[in-house]
Amino acid sequence: MNKNPRLILGLTGSIAMGKTTVSNMFRKFGVPVWCADNEVNSLYSKNGAATKIFIKDFPSVLTKTGVDKKKLRNLIHKDNSILKKIEEIVHPLLRKSRNSFAELYKNDPIIIYDIPLLFEKNQEKNFDAIVLVTASEITQQTRVLRRKNMTEKDYKLIKRNQLSEEDKLKRADFIINTDKSLSETQKDVIDLYRKLKNETLLK
Repeated sequence: MNKNPRLILGLTGSIAMGKTTVSNMFRKFGVPVWCADNEVNSLYSKNGAATKIFIKDFPSVLTKTGVDKKKLRNLIHKDNSILKKIEEIVHPLLRKSRNSFAELYKNDPIIIYDIPLLFEKNQEKNFDAIVLVTASEITQQTRVLRRKNMTEKDYKLIKRNQLSEEDKLKRADFIINTDKSLSETQKDVIDLYRKLKNETLLK
C-alpha cells in the first residue's frame, strides 16, 4: 500500500495491556501516532461529531460535557446489539480522521495507528505490519480493576467483544510484553524502533 519509503504500522492490544505507554514511547522518538481512543474522546466531547448524532439516537447517555461513557457501557450491558449501532455512527467518523492524519504525515518514514480493535475489525490489510502490546491475564485484570469507574462486569463485557490473546499473538508481526518493568519495556520499544527504522531506510 506504500508508494513512499515508509512504514505504516498498526499498534493494538486489549484493555490495560499498555498501549498508551508504548505509544507515548514511540512519540518520544518523533513518530506520529494516531490514537483511536483519543479520537473517540474528541467525538464524544460536548461539541463532538458523534455527540451531535447521539442526541437523537441515545439521548440518555448525554451530559453537559458530552457522552458519558459509563452510561453508554450500561446501555450496552442491557442490550449488546446497541454496540453495532454505535459503531455505525463512530467508525465512519474515525475513518475520516485517519485519512486526514495520513495526509498530514505523508512524508514521515514511520507512522503508527493505535487501534484497540484492529484484529477484531480485520484491519491488518491497512498496515505494513502489526505491533501487539500484551501482558498476562492476571496483570491485565489487576490494571483494569484499578481504574476509576471500571467494574468486573465492565471488564467481562470488553473481553467478550475482543479476540483471545492467543489469537492476537498468532496474527501479530511484533510483540511488546509489558509484564516487565517500565525500563525493560522501554528497552524493547527502543530495539523495535531501531529495527523498524533500519528496515525503512533499506527500502
